[in-house]
Amino acid sequence: MSQEPDPSFRSHETGKPFVHCISCGLGLDDPDLPYLVAKSFHREECVFEYAICEHCRAHLSEEFSQESRERLAQFFDQHIDLQRRSRLLAFGPVAQPWIARCAACDTPRDEMEHYSLGAVLLGAEMLFDPYPLCLCGQCEQKIQETISKQTRDIWDDFVETHFDGPPAHVLDLPVAGKPMIL
Repeated sequence: MSQEPDPSFRSHETGKPFVHCISCGLGLDDPDLPYLVAKSFHREECVFEYAICEHCRAHLSEEFSQESRERLAQFFDQHIDLQRRSRLLAFGPVAQPWIARCAACDTPRDEMEHYSLGAVLLGAEMLFDPYPLCLCGQCEQKIQETISKQTRDIWDDFVETHFDGPPAHVLDLPVAGKPMIL
């Protein structure tokens, strides 16, 4: 664990750690409360970011179709080498080695036009293995192609509920559809 969230997982808007769950508003400073930070980028510009507590993340995930949950698990099982990622623990509690390349296809992040980052934290401390991770836009697109319409509609509703701006289906995000690091 690290003592402070890596700058990559702080709010782009404020430069500070995320304070509240986007879904329920619960404070994220409790050292016993796991939460996910997800951020999506076009080149180096952050275009989408949020933090969601484990309870709300699990609830949202449970709403996804069984088929989508199975396909997401299958994608990660087939494309992410967890043993190889575990070797990154040798670098200590440093996020950069974990997010320097796409976790699925190994493309270097500095060669990506679109990508998303995800990390799990407990209070201010980042947890390691299998997170943090980076997924390139091409791998995110592959994930989008595997999920059901029901799951896509649930995710679109989440985005439209929690983000200002145009409807979720027309957002200018890294992939057709919204990034889904859950």
